[in-house]
Amino acid sequence: MFRRLLTLAIGATLACAGALAVAAPAQAAVVDIPFGPLSIGDYCHSRYPSAWIGFYESSGLRCYTGSGGPPQYVGSGDPYLACKFLTTDVVMSAFRGTADSLVCRVVR
Repeated sequence: MFRRLLTLAIGATLACAGALAVAAPAQAAVVDIPFGPLSIGDYCHSRYPSAWIGFYESSGLRCYTGSGGPPQYVGSGDPYLACKFLTTDVVMSAFRGTADSLVCRVVR
């Protein structure tokens, strides 16, 4: 009786181990995450304390400040580093989206 129970337990263990060994690994997904001017501004503020808004313009990522008047340019930033600042996902690339937004292509 004991021998049968032991054989059954070993067989069940091997079957479970075999099922886990051939299971497909989890697939990573590539996702585009858009960020607007205020989110870009968070990154800009980390570089330039007076900056509060940012745009990804044709000339690059630019940071602005202003209170009551038109925004004033204070400096530029790196789009890839902005993505690294704004998301904890693995960043593949950064590119310009519609309305001067920043789009981060990430792996999840």
